[in-house]
Amino acid sequence: MTHTQARAHWELCRQGLPLCADEAEALWRRGHRYDLQRLPRISRSLRHLIEHCNREADQKRA
Repeated sequence: MTHTQARAHWELCRQGLPLCADEAEALWRRGHRYDLQRLPRISRSLRHLIEHCNREADQKRA
């Protein structure tokens, strides 16, 4: 897991979403994207962080 992904995981846990954090981590480790539509309302900065993590996962697959 990259530093950015670890930061997103921590931030999701901090905001009370540990199950989402674990699901996102598992997907990123396998090179898959985490679907932002599954999240409740989150801050714009966290949304951008997760989008960055999804791009990293895409690069891992490529």
